[in-house]
Amino acid sequence: MRSERRGNRWVGLLPVALLWVGPGCDGASVDASDPEEAQRGVEQAPGGPSAPETSHPAPGAESPSTPERPAPSPARAWEQGVGGPQDDSGTGVAVGREGDVVLVVSSTPRSDEDREPVEGEKLALTLARYAADGKVRWSREFVRNRLSDTRVAASPGSDGAVFLSGNAFLYSADFGLGEAQDGFLVKFSADGAPVWQRRVGQKVYAVAADAAGGVLAAGEEWTPEAVKDPVLTRYGADGSVRWTRRFEGTGEGTALRAVALSASGRAVLAGQLSDTLVVDGRTFGTPGARGFVVLAFGEDGRLAWGREVPGAKGRVTSVAVGADGAVTVAGDFTGGLVWGKASLGPAGPFVFNVGADGSERWLKQPACGPVKELGPAVAVDGEGTVAVACGSVLTRYGADGAWRDEQRLEVESCRSGQCSLAAAGMAVVPGKGLAVTGWQRDGAGDTWNQDAFLRLVVP
Repeated sequence: MRSERRGNRWVGLLPVALLWVGPGCDGASVDASDPEEAQRGVEQAPGGPSAPETSHPAPGAESPSTPERPAPSPARAWEQGVGGPQDDSGTGVAVGREGDVVLVVSSTPRSDEDREPVEGEKLALTLARYAADGKVRWSREFVRNRLSDTRVAASPGSDGAVFLSGNAFLYSADFGLGEAQDGFLVKFSADGAPVWQRRVGQKVYAVAADAAGGVLAAGEEWTPEAVKDPVLTRYGADGSVRWTRRFEGTGEGTALRAVALSASGRAVLAGQLSDTLVVDGRTFGTPGARGFVVLAFGEDGRLAWGREVPGAKGRVTSVAVGADGAVTVAGDFTGGLVWGKASLGPAGPFVFNVGADGSERWLKQPACGPVKELGPAVAVDGEGTVAVACGSVLTRYGADGAWRDEQRLEVESCRSGQCSLAAAGMAVVPGKGLAVTGWQRDGAGDTWNQDAFLRLVVP
């Protein structure tokens, strides 16, 4: 039976289905050398990868980087959605204890986006937890909070904690523990009760939880001269700071905004680097130039290894660590990208893999589109299979980088005939599939309606 929307309430279960869909609406190209501009999207490079090492179509098939080619939709085990007259978007998803899925949804009045207001629109934040079969465990709505960059993390251990982060850039927020200001981090118990909150910095961009109930957060602190220093902080289960690293002296345009934790407790930080960065006596980057950097820290907060991709311009939007400790990084770029013997160009999405020791492994260009402003999200399952969601397309690779398949994420229903979808986050549900969130739009011009979605797909 199809799911049913009741006002702004979450909808019910969907049956498993296998459908075919065509492409949606086109996105706009931008200069990804500016991280702020890059957040509005990057056009995919025509024709896909430029080097043999990065090509991955099946024999006789078109290049999977061609967004116009219809692709099968992955089967859906279940789907939940939230919607109303306002613009709703799933901004973060995580998987915790017993395969529970945690979701955060941002709801913004259309009038805030210079569109005509509609009756009943609201400004709210929703935090919800689901069992692995899609049943709602609990849902909390926080009304009238003007926040940005909201993300979630979930502890896979017995603690079962949920973490919410975001930026209260105009007004403070209240999640039950008093005023949360600037870049905030709030811990909730497994049943949704607030436990503690901390200020991470002027901004916070990413969080990752450990099995002991602790959390890793990446943010930035601003100096009186408006220099934005990246900050990486490891918190214990009680909210105490285990260690923190503030990276001073980076150039304008540095954006270290993606984090992950390995099963062994190693912390990974990745992003765009401008000029140079010195970490524990090692120098990364080149004066006056940009590049990507991946840094791994031990449980004591000291640098374990670091790798850079010189000359790369763009952004890192997601990072994941496999069971073997290998790190997979996804984002988008412009102007060319070289990793080992592989190269991509001139622009578009990317995914590259780094060994557990920091060694170069493989580089690929996943399919994307057509809506790309959110950037790729990456997840790695227990067997090392890499999944990349970019726009409305899901691409998978083996642990060795071999292309496996490409599938399209479809809009649940499209009454207008003009609909689009964009994935914002993805996480592995062990033994089940992939939890994917984002937004889907129905309509064109200024009258479209946007709803958030959460679905468990089985590639």
